[in-house]
Amino acid sequence: MTKDNSINSNSTVNSNESVDILNTTTSDNLFNDEQTTPETPIPPKQQRVGKQQRKSDFAAFKETYLLPSKLTKRHFVNIEESVWKLLERVARILGDRGSNVGRYINAILSEHLKIYASDIEVWRKL
Repeated sequence: MTKDNSINSNSTVNSNESVDILNTTTSDNLFNDEQTTPETPIPPKQQRVGKQQRKSDFAAFKETYLLPSKLTKRHFVNIEESVWKLLERVARILGDRGSNVGRYINAILSEHLKIYASDIEVWRKL
């Protein structure tokens, strides 16, 4: 077998002389699921969020998820340590005195179930 000493800028050759497909110029996307064309419009820039809007959003978040309350008829749930640490940090830093992870989790799950209630009912009937 003779070696090809020509220079090919489109691909790299590994030590075992197999062509590395991932480094070719024809495969811009690993999964080839996104085709970029020059006519693709550029999305408009997002509007800047002001301080008052951020305060309003934080107040709504706090009212929805971080109100201090005592849970009755509680149940234990197993959560990964990394998730627990994140939840605890949010509840501790953003919540008022008396806010806790259990209440925060309960609020998140209640909101999730409310959003997906109609879908869950349809899926139940499948």
